[in-house]
Formats: sequence, structure tokens, C-alpha cells
Amino acid sequence: LALGLSGNDLFVLNAMSGTVGEYTTSGATVSASLISGFNGPQGMLVDGNDLFINTDPGHIGEYTTSGATVNATLISGLSSPTAMTVEGNDLFVANYGNGTIGEYTTSGATVNASLVSGLINPDGLVIETPEPSTLALIGTGTAALFLFRHRVK
Repeated sequence: LALGLSGNDLFVLNAMSGTVGEYTTSGATVSASLISGFNGPQGMLVDGNDLFINTDPGHIGEYTTSGATVNATLISGLSSPTAMTVEGNDLFVANYGNGTIGEYTTSGATVNASLVSGLINPDGLVIETPEPSTLALIGTGTAALFLFRHRVK
């Protein structure tokens, strides 16, 4: 079972039935089988209007949040991908089967299939992006240090 949120819509991946359902954040069913026909899906990621889904043990497919197929085999040749995360135009995929994390573009191009290797059964990924207020604070602090350093000389 995997969950994803886009606006007021909650997307639920059900591995047992091979479906993705769509619900509102207030609990109403939009479509219990928005997307179906998967063979043991293991992971899902919602990024804006896109759903990236581990559609079977070796593929990641891309779908829209309205259920349309963009590319059912966006990335293939993976080894039991279990977790994904997006940063900008980069899609990072944890391969449980071979202990690697690969980097791909959101359009499916391979950047580095073994960006990180030697892991034992990786099954989760998180990329932390600082909040805008944190970035502003870092910028202000850097500017203050720059001004202080040049004023003291």
C-alpha cells in the first residue's frame, strides 16, 4: 500500500488488486480503480500531475493524476524498485534487488543507474528541500558574513 497526495486528491496504490484509487482528502471516492492492470506494484510517487508507479518488479511507469498513461515503461531493467523520490527533474529509485539507488530524469533517461551501491535492501528515500524561509535565512546569513568580513579588513 502506498499513498500520494496532489492538491485535495489522495492516491492509493493497492498491490493486492494491482490498482490505483483516487479519493478526496475528505474521504469521498473519486475512482476506486483510476488505474488498473498492474502486476504486483510496490511503490508510487505523486509529483504534481504525474504518478510514477513501480508497475511490476522491473519497471517504473508514468501516468497522469487523471489516470491517463504517459509511458507504461518509462524506466525498465530495474531490480525490484521499491521507493522513489523526485528532486527537480531527477527521479531517484531504490532498487531493493541489487542494493542500489539509481538516478534518472523524469522523462526516463538514465543519469546514473548505480548512483549509490552496496546497500542492503534499500526501501525508502527522502530528499529534503529547505523551506523558502530557511533559504532566505541562509542567504541573509551569508550576506552578513560577507559584509562583516569585508568591513573588518
